[in-house]
Amino acid sequence: MGIEAFAALASLAAPGMRVADVEQVDFIAPLKFYRDEPRTITVTAVTRPDGADLVADCTLSASRMLAGEQAPRVTSHFTGRVRLTAAATADQERADAPDTTATPAVSHDDIYHVFFHGPAYQVVDEAWQRGPDAVARLARHMPPGHAPQTDHTATEPRLAEACFQTAGLWEIGHAGHMALPAHVDLVSMPHRPVPDRELFAIARPAGDGSFDCQVLDRDGEVVLRVNGYRTVGLDSPLPADLRQPIQDAMSA
Repeated sequence: MGIEAFAALASLAAPGMRVADVEQVDFIAPLKFYRDEPRTITVTAVTRPDGADLVADCTLSASRMLAGEQAPRVTSHFTGRVRLTAAATADQERADAPDTTATPAVSHDDIYHVFFHGPAYQVVDEAWQRGPDAVARLARHMPPGHAPQTDHTATEPRLAEACFQTAGLWEIGHAGHMALPAHVDLVSMPHRPVPDRELFAIARPAGDGSFDCQVLDRDGEVVLRVNGYRTVGLDSPLPADLRQPIQDAMSA
Protein backbone atom coordinates (compact mmCIF):
# COMPACT_ATOMS: atom_id res chain seq x y z
CA MET A 1 0.00 0.00 0.00
CA GLY A 2 3.02 2.29 0.37
CA ILE A 3 3.74 1.77 -3.33
CA GLU A 4 0.10 2.53 -4.11
CA ALA A 5 0.23 5.70 -1.99
CA PHE A 6 3.24 6.92 -3.97
CA ALA A 7 1.51 6.30 -7.30
CA ALA A 8 -1.79 7.85 -6.21
CA LEU A 9 -0.13 11.02 -4.91
CA ALA A 10 2.20 11.44 -7.88
CA SER A 11 -0.77 11.13 -10.25
CA LEU A 12 -2.24 14.31 -8.75
CA ALA A 13 0.74 16.31 -10.03
CA ALA A 14 0.03 15.56 -13.69
CA PRO A 15 -3.60 14.56 -14.37
CA GLY A 16 -2.92 14.15 -18.08
CA MET A 17 -0.22 11.52 -17.53
CA ARG A 18 -0.38 7.93 -16.36
CA VAL A 19 1.77 5.94 -13.94
CA ALA A 20 4.29 4.00 -16.03
CA ASP A 21 5.98 2.31 -13.08
CA VAL A 22 7.23 2.71 -9.53
CA GLU A 23 11.01 2.44 -9.18
CA GLN A 24 13.74 1.94 -6.57
CA VAL A 25 11.45 1.39 -3.60
CA ASP A 26 13.16 0.87 -0.25
CA PHE A 27 11.16 -0.66 2.61
CA ILE A 28 13.04 0.95 5.48
CA ALA A 29 10.77 0.09 8.41
CA PRO A 30 7.35 -1.60 8.69
CA LEU A 31 4.48 0.78 9.36
CA LYS A 32 2.55 -0.68 12.29
CA PHE A 33 -0.68 0.33 13.98
CA TYR A 34 -0.57 -0.20 17.75
CA ARG A 35 -3.61 -1.27 19.81
CA ASP A 36 -5.80 -0.59 16.75
CA GLU A 37 -5.25 3.14 17.18
CA PRO A 38 -5.07 5.49 14.18
CA ARG A 39 -1.79 7.02 13.04
CA THR A 40 -1.11 10.03 10.88
CA ILE A 41 0.83 9.15 7.72
CA THR A 42 2.56 11.77 5.59
CA VAL A 43 3.34 11.06 1.93
CA THR A 44 5.40 13.52 -0.09
CA ALA A 45 6.13 13.57 -3.82
CA VAL A 46 8.54 16.03 -5.47
CA THR A 47 8.34 15.93 -9.27
CA ARG A 48 11.10 16.62 -11.77
CA PRO A 49 11.33 16.23 -15.56
CA ASP A 50 13.13 13.23 -17.03
CA GLY A 51 13.05 13.56 -20.81
CA ALA A 52 9.41 13.41 -21.88
CA ASP A 53 8.42 11.86 -18.54
CA LEU A 54 7.99 13.21 -15.04
CA VAL A 55 9.60 11.46 -12.06
CA ALA A 56 8.25 11.96 -8.56
CA ASP A 57 10.65 11.28 -5.66
CA CYS A 58 8.46 10.00 -2.83
CA THR A 59 8.69 9.40 0.90
CA LEU A 60 6.17 7.90 3.32
CA SER A 61 6.62 8.73 6.98
CA ALA A 62 4.61 8.51 10.19
CA SER A 63 4.86 10.00 13.64
CA ARG A 64 4.30 8.35 17.01
CA MET A 65 4.38 9.70 20.54
CA LEU A 66 6.50 7.46 22.78
CA ALA A 67 6.42 7.39 26.56
CA GLY A 68 8.93 9.75 28.15
CA GLU A 69 9.48 11.82 24.99
CA GLN A 70 8.39 15.44 24.60
CA ALA A 71 7.78 15.42 20.84
CA PRO A 72 6.47 12.82 18.38
CA ARG A 73 9.08 10.55 16.85
CA VAL A 74 8.95 10.71 13.04
CA THR A 75 10.09 7.67 11.06
CA SER A 76 10.58 7.39 7.29
CA HIS A 77 9.11 4.02 6.38
CA PHE A 78 9.29 3.83 2.57
CA THR A 79 11.02 5.77 -0.20
CA GLY A 80 10.80 5.39 -3.96
CA ARG A 81 10.04 7.18 -7.18
CA VAL A 82 7.11 7.16 -9.58
CA ARG A 83 7.51 7.56 -13.33
CA LEU A 84 4.67 9.40 -15.07
CA THR A 85 4.32 9.35 -18.85
CA ALA A 86 2.03 10.61 -21.57
CA ALA A 87 3.04 7.76 -23.88
CA ALA A 88 0.48 5.14 -24.85
CA THR A 89 0.60 1.76 -23.18
CA ALA A 90 2.72 -0.86 -24.90
CA ASP A 91 1.35 -3.87 -26.71
CA GLN A 92 0.22 -6.73 -24.51
CA GLU A 93 3.22 -8.50 -22.98
CA ARG A 94 3.14 -12.28 -23.02
CA ALA A 95 5.03 -15.03 -21.21
CA ASP A 96 4.88 -18.81 -21.03
CA ALA A 97 1.60 -19.88 -19.48
CA PRO A 98 2.06 -21.52 -16.08
CA ASP A 99 2.01 -25.29 -15.68
CA THR A 100 -1.02 -25.92 -13.46
CA THR A 101 -0.56 -29.69 -13.17
CA ALA A 102 2.48 -29.66 -10.89
CA THR A 103 2.34 -31.54 -7.59
CA PRO A 104 2.77 -31.35 -4.71
CA ALA A 105 1.42 -27.90 -3.92
CA VAL A 106 1.27 -26.11 -0.59
CA SER A 107 -2.29 -25.17 0.36
CA HIS A 108 -3.82 -21.85 1.35
CA ASP A 109 -4.24 -23.02 4.96
CA ASP A 110 -0.61 -24.13 5.28
CA ILE A 111 0.62 -20.84 3.75
CA TYR A 112 -1.35 -18.65 6.16
CA HIS A 113 -0.40 -20.68 9.18
CA VAL A 114 3.01 -19.13 8.44
CA PHE A 115 2.23 -15.76 6.86
CA PHE A 116 0.51 -13.24 9.14
CA HIS A 117 -1.74 -11.52 6.59
CA GLY A 118 -5.43 -10.90 7.24
CA PRO A 119 -8.18 -12.13 4.89
CA ALA A 120 -7.95 -9.22 2.41
CA TYR A 121 -4.26 -9.99 1.76
CA GLN A 122 -4.38 -13.78 1.79
CA VAL A 123 -3.75 -13.55 -1.92
CA VAL A 124 -2.33 -17.03 -2.66
CA ASP A 125 -4.58 -20.07 -2.97
CA GLU A 126 -1.79 -22.63 -3.50
CA ALA A 127 1.83 -22.65 -4.65
CA TRP A 128 4.38 -25.05 -6.10
CA GLN A 129 7.82 -25.28 -7.75
CA ARG A 130 8.29 -25.26 -11.54
CA GLY A 131 11.93 -25.66 -12.46
CA PRO A 132 13.77 -22.79 -10.73
CA ASP A 133 10.55 -20.81 -10.22
CA ALA A 134 7.93 -20.62 -7.53
CA VAL A 135 4.41 -20.48 -8.98
CA ALA A 136 1.29 -19.43 -7.10
CA ARG A 137 -2.36 -19.61 -8.07
CA LEU A 138 -3.95 -16.40 -6.85
CA ALA A 139 -6.97 -16.54 -4.59
CA ARG A 140 -10.29 -15.41 -6.02
CA HIS A 141 -13.33 -13.82 -4.37
CA MET A 142 -11.28 -12.17 -1.62
CA PRO A 143 -12.86 -9.52 0.60
CA PRO A 144 -12.42 -5.91 -0.54
CA GLY A 145 -8.87 -4.59 -0.24
CA HIS A 146 -9.87 -0.92 0.00
CA ALA A 147 -12.89 1.34 0.18
CA PRO A 148 -14.78 2.60 -1.68
CA GLN A 149 -14.57 -0.39 -3.96
CA THR A 150 -15.53 1.70 -6.99
CA ASP A 151 -12.17 3.52 -6.83
CA HIS A 152 -9.46 2.03 -9.05
CA THR A 153 -6.00 1.65 -7.58
CA ALA A 154 -3.05 2.86 -9.61
CA THR A 155 -0.87 -0.22 -9.04
CA GLU A 156 -3.12 -3.15 -8.05
CA PRO A 157 -1.34 -3.58 -4.67
CA ARG A 158 -2.61 -7.11 -4.04
CA LEU A 159 -0.95 -8.29 -7.25
CA ALA A 160 2.41 -6.89 -6.12
CA GLU A 161 1.79 -8.54 -2.75
CA ALA A 162 1.23 -11.86 -4.53
CA CYS A 163 4.71 -11.52 -6.06
CA PHE A 164 6.23 -10.77 -2.66
CA GLN A 165 4.50 -13.73 -1.03
CA THR A 166 5.42 -16.12 -3.85
CA ALA A 167 9.08 -15.14 -3.53
CA GLY A 168 8.72 -15.54 0.23
CA LEU A 169 7.46 -19.10 -0.20
CA TRP A 170 10.50 -19.90 -2.39
CA GLU A 171 12.78 -18.57 0.37
CA ILE A 172 11.05 -20.63 3.06
CA GLY A 173 11.26 -23.70 0.86
CA HIS A 174 14.96 -23.27 0.12
CA ALA A 175 16.34 -21.41 3.14
CA GLY A 176 13.91 -22.44 5.87
CA HIS A 177 13.21 -18.94 7.19
CA MET A 178 10.81 -16.08 6.58
CA ALA A 179 11.92 -12.79 5.08
CA LEU A 180 10.47 -9.29 4.86
CA PRO A 181 10.52 -6.89 1.89
CA ALA A 182 13.64 -4.73 1.69
CA HIS A 183 13.81 -3.29 -1.85
CA VAL A 184 12.29 -3.53 -5.30
CA ASP A 185 13.80 -2.07 -8.47
CA LEU A 186 10.57 -1.83 -10.45
CA VAL A 187 6.81 -2.39 -10.17
CA SER A 188 5.08 -2.06 -13.53
CA MET A 189 1.51 -2.85 -14.57
CA PRO A 190 1.43 -3.21 -18.38
CA HIS A 191 -2.32 -3.86 -18.43
CA ARG A 192 -5.11 -4.19 -15.90
CA PRO A 193 -6.33 -7.74 -15.30
CA VAL A 194 -9.60 -8.87 -16.79
CA PRO A 195 -12.15 -9.17 -13.95
CA ASP A 196 -12.70 -12.72 -12.65
CA ARG A 197 -9.93 -14.20 -14.82
CA GLU A 198 -7.69 -16.70 -13.02
CA LEU A 199 -4.22 -15.28 -12.31
CA PHE A 200 -0.85 -16.75 -11.38
CA ALA A 201 2.29 -15.24 -9.85
CA ILE A 202 5.70 -16.56 -10.91
CA ALA A 203 8.83 -15.65 -8.92
CA ARG A 204 12.22 -16.46 -10.45
CA PRO A 205 15.36 -16.21 -8.28
CA ALA A 206 18.29 -14.33 -9.80
CA GLY A 207 21.91 -15.12 -9.14
CA ASP A 208 22.38 -12.00 -7.00
CA GLY A 209 19.77 -12.99 -4.41
CA SER A 210 16.93 -10.95 -5.89
CA PHE A 211 13.73 -12.11 -7.61
CA ASP A 212 12.01 -11.13 -10.83
CA CYS A 213 8.27 -11.77 -10.73
CA GLN A 214 5.27 -11.67 -13.04
CA VAL A 215 1.54 -11.92 -12.60
CA LEU A 216 -0.14 -13.43 -15.65
CA ASP A 217 -3.31 -15.20 -16.64
CA ARG A 218 -3.75 -18.72 -17.96
CA ASP A 219 -3.13 -17.50 -21.53
CA GLY A 220 0.22 -15.97 -20.58
CA GLU A 221 -0.88 -12.31 -20.72
CA VAL A 222 1.23 -10.33 -18.21
CA VAL A 223 -0.66 -7.84 -16.03
CA LEU A 224 2.11 -6.91 -13.56
CA ARG A 225 5.88 -7.18 -13.29
CA VAL A 226 8.11 -6.84 -10.24
CA ASN A 227 11.85 -6.72 -10.96
CA GLY A 228 14.75 -6.77 -8.54
CA TYR A 229 12.80 -7.72 -5.44
CA ARG A 230 15.05 -8.21 -2.41
CA THR A 231 14.29 -9.28 1.13
CA VAL A 232 15.89 -9.29 4.56
CA GLY A 233 15.70 -12.61 6.37
CA LEU A 234 14.40 -13.03 9.90
CA ASP A 235 16.86 -14.56 12.33
CA SER A 236 14.66 -17.31 13.77
CA PRO A 237 14.05 -20.41 11.62
CA LEU A 238 10.48 -21.56 11.26
CA PRO A 239 9.31 -24.53 13.34
CA ALA A 240 9.56 -27.74 11.35
CA ASP A 241 5.81 -28.44 11.34
CA LEU A 242 5.10 -25.05 9.70
CA ARG A 243 8.07 -25.18 7.35
CA GLN A 244 7.69 -28.73 6.04
CA PRO A 245 4.58 -28.37 3.80
CA ILE A 246 6.18 -25.40 2.05
CA GLN A 247 9.54 -27.15 1.64
CA ASP A 248 7.82 -30.23 0.22
CA ALA A 249 6.13 -28.12 -2.45
CA MET A 250 9.14 -25.90 -3.19
CA SER A 251 11.65 -28.71 -3.64
CA ALA A 252 9.65 -30.85 -6.03
